[in-house]
Amino acid sequence: MRICIDSNQFIFGIGGSDPASETLMSLLPGLEVVLPRLVIKEVSRNLTESQTKTLFSLMNKASQIKIVEEPVPVEMVHKYVDLGLREKADAFIGAFVEWQGAKYLISDNRHFLSELSGAAFAVLSSEEFLYRHYHTTL
Repeated sequence: MRICIDSNQFIFGIGGSDPASETLMSLLPGLEVVLPRLVIKEVSRNLTESQTKTLFSLMNKASQIKIVEEPVPVEMVHKYVDLGLREKADAFIGAFVEWQGAKYLISDNRHFLSELSGAAFAVLSSEEFLYRHYHTTL
């Protein structure tokens, strides 16, 4: 099952501010994850140098993480703009997740996709993802 993880989950998980995000980070080696390069840049900007080293160490252990360099097709971004999402961030991540065929976007910023009915993917918090796929709660 392919998933995409929003930058906030990395920041909360590595920063130690959210137990569910921390658990998600510990599961990375067993997950198939696709990420746009933009997420890695955003996460790196919001972590300390030590935390950034932890991020890259964790990613090196996770063989199924794919960082996508290619641009998201413009027509897909426009599709999400037409659905009412902001182009610079929300429409981009929505288009990316669909383009990459991910089943879930793991994010605490659910507001930006909560109104999309029939989306090609589901938006789950880290807690919801853990409960749904690992039958655990924190």
